[in-house]
Amino acid sequence: MAMGNVRPEDVAGRSATNRLLPERPQEALTIARKIRHPWYRCQALSSVASAVNSRADALLILNEALAAAREQSEPNRIVTVSSWPLRRLLELNPQAAEREVESLIGLALTEQHGLRRLHALDSLLTLVAANSNLRAQVAHPYLHTAQSCQGWRANRTIAFTAEHLAAYDLPLANQLLAGRQPNRFVNKARKVLATHVASSNA
Repeated sequence: MAMGNVRPEDVAGRSATNRLLPERPQEALTIARKIRHPWYRCQALSSVASAVNSRADALLILNEALAAAREQSEPNRIVTVSSWPLRRLLELNPQAAEREVESLIGLALTEQHGLRRLHALDSLLTLVAANSNLRAQVAHPYLHTAQSCQGWRANRTIAFTAEHLAAYDLPLANQLLAGRQPNRFVNKARKVLATHVASSNA
C-alpha cells in the first residue's frame, strides 16, 4: 500500500495507541491491530511491543509489526518502517534481528531508485550502528549505493549518518564522506569527525 493512501484515521490510530501506553498495553494493542495502513500499523505495534512486560508477547507483536511492514509494495518503505520493530527485536532476540537485517538488505537492493535505496539502507545502518557485526554487514551495500548517489539530498543523508557513526566507527564514518562534494551538511559532518579524532588523540 502506497503512502498516498494514508487516511487521517491511520495517523489517529497510531496516536491513540501511543496515548494508552505504557499503562494500558492491551487496549493499545487492540487499536494498533485495527489500523488499516501497514506503515502506521507497524509503528503502532512496535510501540506496544516496547511497552509489554512479557518477552514472549513482545516477540509475537514484533512479528506482527514486521509482517505489516511487508504489506507495502515499495522496498524502501518496507525497509525504512521495519527499523521500528527491529530496534526492539535487537534487544529481545539478536539472532532473529540479524536474520531480519540480512533479509531487509536483500530487499533494499531490489529498489531501483538510487536515492530511495540509499534511504532504505540508511535506516538500517543508523539502527545497527552500535552492533559491529551488523554494522559491517550493512556498510558494504551502503557504501556501494552511496557512490552512485550525488546531489544535496544524498549528501545530507550520508553526512547525518557519518556524524551518527563517528561514535562507533570513525574509519567507516570517514569512508562515507570520502569524495563527497562539499556542502553545508558535508562540511559540518567533517568538522564533527575532526572533533572525534582530536578527542581520541587527546
